[in-house]
Amino acid sequence: MPTYLRQEYLPRAIESLLAQEFMDFTALICDNANSETTRRYVESLHDDRLVYIPREQNVGLVRNSLSGFQAAQTEFVTKLDDDDEFEPTYLQRCVEALRAHPEAVFAFTDMRWIGPKGEALDAVQEQQDQSHGFSQLHEGVYRPLNTLLVHGVVALNATVLRTSAVDWEALREDTETAFDLHILLEAARGGAGAWHVAERLVRYRVHPATDSATNYARQLRGRLVALEDALPDAAAFDRPALHAALQQTAMTLARVELIKGHPGASRAALRPVLRDGVNPAIVRLAVLGALPARVSQGLMERREAQWQKRHGMGPVDPPRPS
Repeated sequence: MPTYLRQEYLPRAIESLLAQEFMDFTALICDNANSETTRRYVESLHDDRLVYIPREQNVGLVRNSLSGFQAAQTEFVTKLDDDDEFEPTYLQRCVEALRAHPEAVFAFTDMRWIGPKGEALDAVQEQQDQSHGFSQLHEGVYRPLNTLLVHGVVALNATVLRTSAVDWEALREDTETAFDLHILLEAARGGAGAWHVAERLVRYRVHPATDSATNYARQLRGRLVALEDALPDAAAFDRPALHAALQQTAMTLARVELIKGHPGASRAALRPVLRDGVNPAIVRLAVLGALPARVSQGLMERREAQWQKRHGMGPVDPPRPS
């Protein structure tokens, strides 16, 4: 169980871990900051289930995360980010489901959205439930999985995987901060199924320092890599869903780069989808990407402002974590 913690939320994350009804686990505390404060805090708990792993140097979010998974020696593996929390029954419910249903490569639960202080974000919760159709998911096996994965219905933050379902050494680091989607798509190869535990058993914290808020373009670039990597196995997947997700991601990244004043990067973002034909929206973005940076940036900023005025939110707002 790789665990990635930042000091601001460390006590809440650790407390939710130690409060699990399923107690037979080992948690690898992967400290990329090599913080003396974190080490002392973990040691002060005197719990043999917590294994503190300091990094001698900052290896980055992706390498720190993947190294944690690669070091896991347990039958099942999950991830607890520094700013998230588990409900007490999370591990128990997921492990029970996997042991009862060997055809499932992972078990996933719903998430409860909370703010920096742990407060319930009711408006965000309602919007996420409606846009992703969580209320329509039943308890049971889903197969194939890629449609749920590319639409953000399944989040690695709320997933317990069979460790053997993924070749951890072969994962691509160029998926950047979308490595979570890459992991789930790898587990789902060959048409594998997963069990849905129809309860909100993970609390996902939203705050200004989340990766979705600070590295959105980087996350989108990694998502493109993960989706393209899954295409060769599309015969076992829902191929139209993969292509639709690839196109939508490329277009969103192209818009983000135009708003940032990077028309060259915008054109590069569209290349993966130009091979499979174009639609009017792609043509408009390609035309904007051919204009001088100042012109295309100004046009996109006006379009974004008009969109926000009509809909009350930005079209390139960060998505649910996958």
